[in-house]
Amino acid sequence: MCHEAHGALLRCLELAHESFLAGGLPVGSVITDGHGQRVGEGRNRAYDPAGGSDRLQRTPIAHAEMNALAAVSTGTDLDGMALWSSHRPCLMCAAACQFTGVSRVIFIAPDPSADDSGEDPAGIETEWVVVANLLFLSGVAAYSGPSAPMILRARQREPEITGLMQAVGDRALRQAALRDCLAPAWPAVRAAARERRQRLAQAPSPGPSALRSTGPAE
Repeated sequence: MCHEAHGALLRCLELAHESFLAGGLPVGSVITDGHGQRVGEGRNRAYDPAGGSDRLQRTPIAHAEMNALAAVSTGTDLDGMALWSSHRPCLMCAAACQFTGVSRVIFIAPDPSADDSGEDPAGIETEWVVVANLLFLSGVAAYSGPSAPMILRARQREPEITGLMQAVGDRALRQAALRDCLAPAWPAVRAAARERRQRLAQAPSPGPSALRSTGPAE
């Protein structure tokens, strides 16, 4: 599926994986123009050591989306551009997208840290939702421990992901390239995605989400 994935989608996950390897929160973001070309990108660096190349590094606003926007010069017209993120942007990042004039926001997975994570985004294969949240929750477990409140809550809200975390293991995700991590884990990812689709199909319909992905059609 890596060959079939949209380039921006895969790059978001690669950036999230870079954050995982750096010991931070695994979220990645990419800005693309109307032709699908990348014009900016960033990953979460709020927990990185100070002194890196990103302007916002080691600050509470160093979210992936904010770093992607900070990589674009002030004179850039963001109208007609899309911001991709591995996870549903928080209120701060959503407001920044609106303020800067980004035309579209496309996210791969709900945010497991949110009280109301919302629906899975339309137009995104469930396998990529699973990969995004596998990286995210594995990063939280590595940083805060397997008994962190978010992990305990995820066992109820994201049972397929926490089961996959045990099946794949932290060590398997520490390959230098994301593709090398995914290749041996892909059968388990597919199984978790299938279970997730079945569970969500049986769940009551949630209320309207404040921010929805418009799908990856570009």
